[in-house]
Amino acid sequence: MPRLLVSFVALAIFSAVAPSRAQPAVSLLIDNGYPSTGSLNLVPILAQVSAKKGQTFHFGSTYDTYDADQSWFTSIFTTFYRHVVSENGCKWDATEPTQGASDLTECLATHTFATSNGNTFRGHNTFWHSQTPSWLPGSFSASEVTGTIIPQHVQQEIEGMGPSVTSWDVVNEVVGDGVSSGMTALQCVQNKGDWPTVTADGSGKPLVTDLSFIYAAFNTAYTYAGNTTRLAVNEYNTGGQDAKTACILSLIQNIQQNTNIPYNRLAVGFQSHLTASTGGFYTKQALATTFSTLAALGVNSMITEMDIAVNADNTANLRYQAAIWGDYLDACLYASNCNEFINWDPRDDLSWRGTSAAATLFDSSGNPKPAAYEVAARLQNYAAGKAEPCSTSSGTSYLFDHHFFNGIEHRLRVGNI
Repeated sequence: MPRLLVSFVALAIFSAVAPSRAQPAVSLLIDNGYPSTGSLNLVPILAQVSAKKGQTFHFGSTYDTYDADQSWFTSIFTTFYRHVVSENGCKWDATEPTQGASDLTECLATHTFATSNGNTFRGHNTFWHSQTPSWLPGSFSASEVTGTIIPQHVQQEIEGMGPSVTSWDVVNEVVGDGVSSGMTALQCVQNKGDWPTVTADGSGKPLVTDLSFIYAAFNTAYTYAGNTTRLAVNEYNTGGQDAKTACILSLIQNIQQNTNIPYNRLAVGFQSHLTASTGGFYTKQALATTFSTLAALGVNSMITEMDIAVNADNTANLRYQAAIWGDYLDACLYASNCNEFINWDPRDDLSWRGTSAAATLFDSSGNPKPAAYEVAARLQNYAAGKAEPCSTSSGTSYLFDHHFFNGIEHRLRVGNI
């Protein structure tokens, strides 16, 4: 079965591989006593991280049952990745190929793979304008979309998958790329210009003219999900102090106000499809600020589709990749409201961005890259209660201490490493 692309969107900021250039020299934990070679077993480390956080820290990757090399998958999902998301098997085209007829075969098979290997499982996704079945978008009216089609699908999928799913991407990629500061949540979504806010015939004719389709998805998800399952808006090119991230913050508050779902059941998934080049990622401090803003509301933050394309598969680029990966992981680890971290695609030859992008933690032969060792080091560093390192894009590295003031987490630079 051919692999399906995760997204058909040209990521305006982060996904294009920039021209090759010299990368900054970075200081990594694996330069300072942490292992940089040999086998990796994160199981005991993740248990320590979870104990320190006070709840399970879910660290994992994607899997679909048609992926080859099952022996490698079984090994890597019992020693390194401990959380599973189906890359394609839980999307609408797979789960409701015929209107009203639920088919969770692939989604359930991935869930079975997860549980049989001691992993937890998250759901991706119940609503996305892309990878829809052949009967959609169709010529349905706005009331049919919001009153029947979306709620029926969300119920079938979430109820069918049961209460043990840690989180669901309830809506995926609903905010436009052309948003500007000060837009309302509705304007942010309308800027996307995709079904169901407009018809799918190319005319751009308005269809659903409010956010009722999003409310319908979340209300249904809340009704049928497990009592601790987090319900997420999942979006790319977000995480900093910019207009699109502001839209996501506005949207999640709007959803809460119009559904009355408790904030602690809501989440924002930051996809994080990045590039190891200037402007190809958010700084750790930018992420920390955004996560802290959500924490003040009580909303969960998640890294949901992490990958980092490199300009060239060489030492300098792979070290730069490792520094960025470590920073994103630290941002999640040291945030009180971030407990899920998904690495999108488990190795380079399986990456939706292409093998040459070298965008995952493992090479095409399944060998760990510097980023994999740096990830392990960041987890060990956090579990041991040590100060937070920061390897920045300029190559400078600092230690940070954490303190709270008026309920808001702050990070204080305390020295160099």
